[in-house]
Amino acid sequence: MTMPLKDLKADFSKSLLSSYANIAILEVRMYNNSDQPRPSYKEILYMYCIYSINNCTASDLVELFNTSKALVSQTIIAMEKKKLVSRIKDPSDNRRQILRVSPETLAMYSEEMQIIDESLKRMNEVYSIEEICKSAKIVKEVTDCMLRISTDKHGKE
Repeated sequence: MTMPLKDLKADFSKSLLSSYANIAILEVRMYNNSDQPRPSYKEILYMYCIYSINNCTASDLVELFNTSKALVSQTIIAMEKKKLVSRIKDPSDNRRQILRVSPETLAMYSEEMQIIDESLKRMNEVYSIEEICKSAKIVKEVTDCMLRISTDKHGKE
């Protein structure tokens, strides 16, 4: 059965935005039950990027968000004060500082990782590993493509 492109687009868009909302709801619930200072949504976004980008630096975030060094630096300093992230010297270049999500934050997110693991186990009851991997690859490729299109459209201002 094939679906018209406009229906596929509407269905996929709704699924993509729903997944973003579900992750945000998960974050809110997690911090509602925590003693730790609640990060802002921008700080959560920074943490996801720092966690996802190997050897992430402030310069990487400036380029990724197409924003000022001052704004990124200000956000990182605020996150350090909350013990959400830390900086380490790059062993191959002492001038560079690599950003890391702090061990305290990783411990906090262990609950989220367990929820992801449990969700994958449940999905594996319905879908094969191959189908799950293929869907993950497709979502990653679509969101990477969205970012490239946004970069092409908005570029460096």
